[in-house]
Amino acid sequence: MRLIAIIWLVAILAQAFSKNLIILNYHLNRHYIATHLCENRNKPQLHCEGKCFLKKQLEKDHHRDATSNSSDKNLPDVVYSDEHDDLQLPLSPEQRIYFPVCTAVTLHPSLKAVFHPPAYQTQA
Repeated sequence: MRLIAIIWLVAILAQAFSKNLIILNYHLNRHYIATHLCENRNKPQLHCEGKCFLKKQLEKDHHRDATSNSSDKNLPDVVYSDEHDDLQLPLSPEQRIYFPVCTAVTLHPSLKAVFHPPAYQTQA
């Protein structure tokens, strides 16, 4: 159970800090990226040193984030209202969600002994 929690935590943190992980990977492997993966490795006068690769990786991550966020925008809005007849929304009847309205809250008699307002004593 603890292993599953650790895996979930690492996955969530990796997603949250993906840009930082990309930059960290670039700094740790800068020599390899500059000599093998850089588009401008044959043009030393540009002093790219793998920054083009870093830029591509960051753009790819940004595009992945943008596509995952755009899928959330397709969800219907959930609207709560006590007045169902007066509510004018551009939602079809299939998309509307009605919630029951709770008007009175009563406690079971055995709970009234525990949940009650405090009694204040006045000093004379």
